[in-house]
Amino acid sequence: MRFQVQMVGGSDLRRIADTAEQGARAVRVSILIPCRNEREFIAMCLDSVLANGFPKEELEILVVDGMSEDGTREIVTEYTQRYPFIRLIDNPRRLTPYALNIGIAASRGEIVMRIDAHAVYSAEYVRRCVESLKLYDADDVGGMRRSIPRDDSLRGKVIVECMSHRFGVGGSRYRYVNLTEPEATDVVPYFCCRKEKLLELGGFNERITRNEDMDFNNRLRRSGGKMLLVPGATCFYYQRTDWTSFLMSAFSDGYWGVFGFAYAGHFPVSPRHLVPLAFVSAVVGAALAGVFVPAARWLLLAILGSYVVANLAASIDIARRAGDGRYAFIAPRVFAAFHSMYGLGALWGCLKLAVMPAFWRRAAGWKKA
Repeated sequence: MRFQVQMVGGSDLRRIADTAEQGARAVRVSILIPCRNEREFIAMCLDSVLANGFPKEELEILVVDGMSEDGTREIVTEYTQRYPFIRLIDNPRRLTPYALNIGIAASRGEIVMRIDAHAVYSAEYVRRCVESLKLYDADDVGGMRRSIPRDDSLRGKVIVECMSHRFGVGGSRYRYVNLTEPEATDVVPYFCCRKEKLLELGGFNERITRNEDMDFNNRLRRSGGKMLLVPGATCFYYQRTDWTSFLMSAFSDGYWGVFGFAYAGHFPVSPRHLVPLAFVSAVVGAALAGVFVPAARWLLLAILGSYVVANLAASIDIARRAGDGRYAFIAPRVFAAFHSMYGLGALWGCLKLAVMPAFWRRAAGWKKA
């Protein structure tokens, strides 16, 4: 069965979802996998979900594909022929927020869970998330996400360590903590929600084409929703380790972390996501001011000096944990490149917002979180 939908939201999403459920087999959990050109990873992802031990009669898996051209669709089709509860659904708009809304509308489960195609999942991931959702009366739950390199290069391994360290990713605790008890949070990897809550919030903002999860998390939090990290549920995410892709991804994350303001009726990210913007803006501002005000050069040195000290301390910590002194020489460059590109992306987003009259009209009506 193929299911297609144009841009949806709010009441439209609910109407399409109600139509999709009519006469359909009742299931407990719907797992959404948005993907595009994931030939290298999609089979491993599906195999890990199939090995989860969750009752197949209570499960459906919806692979929402953005018209892949690399053989992904053919691989998924093979799985649909072997497992009738797996469906391949078209996403002609190709981008993730469209895929999520299409999947939510087509889902039949009481609970809807999103997972990532380039990751594999621990044996109890699905069960732990589903049970915790009900046991703790949460609105959205997720487990730990452990990054693993896509290649075996030394730099790839260092990138993974940097993206699993607090200095690299700040308050995204799901990337680096080891929980023994559930923990309240403001962000979880992916989502596991009751379908009714997703429909109540109107699904995902399709105009925010990256970092759409940040916007969703903030809307859920503003509605009084409770988010929870749960132990015993771990996904292993294949981190981008190609240098160009890694930096482009950082720039794009920073850009959409700010430019998303143009399409949201509130601040779509948490204040901590703006730290790289503050850092880069302070460096640029102090450097420009130093041309005219010599005292500003001392401020620039203070900013850069503080960053270098923190960077080196985090890099030495990574080398110590890895037991490899080479990490201490590579990690500072990875941290600096990541933070700089993220901050520059955010700064570019600010500049684009500054020349958008529609943004300023909308911002005037924002309510405080």
